[in-house]
Amino acid sequence: MLPHPFALDEPTSKFNEQIHRSVAFDGCALFVKLFIIFTAVTAIFFLQWLPDLHSALIGPPEDNMQDFWNDWYALVAKKANFFSTSLIRFPEGTPLYYHSFSYPKIMFIYLLSRLFGDDTSTIILLHNLGLLLSFPLSAIGAFYLVRHFTADTVGATLGGFVFAFNPSHVMHTMHHMHVSSIEFLPFFVLFYILALEKKSVFHLIIAIMFYALSALSCWYYLFYLGYFILFHTVYMALRTRTIPVGWQLVVPEACIFGVAALLSPLLVKMVGSGIPVNIEGGDLFVADVFGWFAFPPFHALAPLGKSIYSRLAGNSWESTVYLGLINILVLTWLCFAVRDKDRRLISYLLSGMLVFGVIACGERLHILGYSTIPMPGMLLSKLPLAGNVRTPSRAIVLVYLFLAIAIGYAVAMARNRWRQDGARWGLAVVALLTVLDFYPVRRLPTTQVACSAGLAVIRDDPETDFGVLDLPTTGYSEEDFYMMQQAACHRRPILQGMTSRNVVDTLRDALESVDIKEQQRQLVSSKVKYIVLHSHFDAIGLRFIWSESDGQLDQYLHSYPSIYDSPSLKILRVY
Repeated sequence: MLPHPFALDEPTSKFNEQIHRSVAFDGCALFVKLFIIFTAVTAIFFLQWLPDLHSALIGPPEDNMQDFWNDWYALVAKKANFFSTSLIRFPEGTPLYYHSFSYPKIMFIYLLSRLFGDDTSTIILLHNLGLLLSFPLSAIGAFYLVRHFTADTVGATLGGFVFAFNPSHVMHTMHHMHVSSIEFLPFFVLFYILALEKKSVFHLIIAIMFYALSALSCWYYLFYLGYFILFHTVYMALRTRTIPVGWQLVVPEACIFGVAALLSPLLVKMVGSGIPVNIEGGDLFVADVFGWFAFPPFHALAPLGKSIYSRLAGNSWESTVYLGLINILVLTWLCFAVRDKDRRLISYLLSGMLVFGVIACGERLHILGYSTIPMPGMLLSKLPLAGNVRTPSRAIVLVYLFLAIAIGYAVAMARNRWRQDGARWGLAVVALLTVLDFYPVRRLPTTQVACSAGLAVIRDDPETDFGVLDLPTTGYSEEDFYMMQQAACHRRPILQGMTSRNVVDTLRDALESVDIKEQQRQLVSSKVKYIVLHSHFDAIGLRFIWSESDGQLDQYLHSYPSIYDSPSLKILRVY
């Protein structure tokens, strides 16, 4: 077996002798204890969300509304034709191979809904619990991974916290269920390394399973973990100055081909669709150099970072890549304090952080929002299928994973060197500051789910096969809102609907807006029975802006009979 790329040379202390001891899973009792501890931390961190878990979606009105629709769709979809629906983009419908499903999460919600019901409040509660569950589970996974390297429970606990409660995870929890589903990533890395170290087929199979679960949680992770496998293999080859052979080559190849085989029913459809779905983002949703140090929007010192965030490309949740001021200081200390014989692990971790940091930077290096020199991401954006991974900043999750190991290692080293009470108290203060540096002091938004009385008219219509046109049609959040209203209120097919990749043209794209008579003919022939005109939704502060592409509002009011009228919405009947 080739030497491990970060193996220590001739360990001379009890701590160093334990550094390679695998302590991944040593009993259900520990797992349960960790789950209770990290669940309590989750509750404390997000205490402000807890009272509304059954009535409001976590996060501001954006893609969280689409994620709520995903949960509902999993309950009502025809299982034999799950990846094609006419519930949105009615009447033609749309394929969903590229959609933002977090498959393990919607399965979790589906199974629990069979036990507790599928009414709207229950789905909201299960949706929010599914989001929050990622925090204790990802912390546990990182704990076992960090402890594998450090043999130190305290360091592993803090490392698990750093990975699970990182600011990017918090931000994506408010926006994207699939991106925030990071809980399987550390388990994959752990079992991948164990498979290499132990030449274990069992660990290899488990690693492939966690790779598949990660990819099914967010298809971006199919590529990020592929990049990790490539990084680890190349690093080992350079470190040992040998070409990987035998088991060292079997493990990475088995992981790649194994997960490809497991996911082939979905991947074949994605690759073989022949539909160009590459869209912009590789030079927009990126990790800015200043973003690594800028305090995120929910931080106690957020006003100090506000001017920086206002200049970053993309939006705030994709731009949040804050590593933590305390973490940076600890990492700096570790680089100077580590002994020469222990530098292999630090070299490995820093190299990993650098590689995935570069990937997170996207096609060009951004400095305070300015696009500068080309980066390797420019090449990645040209690769087949991988070019659809249009949000490079999300690769920051692997940076946090390497950082978590480094922080855990620093704690283990400090505990091994300094056994005096004063030093231990100092270490406790550093750990507390690390927690406070990630703590969300400022308001974390929610999206209230409420239904207008007028939508009950549509819901209670005895006819079963008709669609609903929501206007205005422009606006990303508006499209997501119509999906939420469909799932929570009337549950009828809609002409609108936002998917991760809109890959087909439907009536929504060809609807006449100038000739109202022609429009009426289109709607009647397509069995679109109602038009809902939205003006505002005060529960979430959403204002609908009418677009010229939708035609003249007065024409609708004069051409179609009104069956419901309120300040916030009007419902017109087409036939």
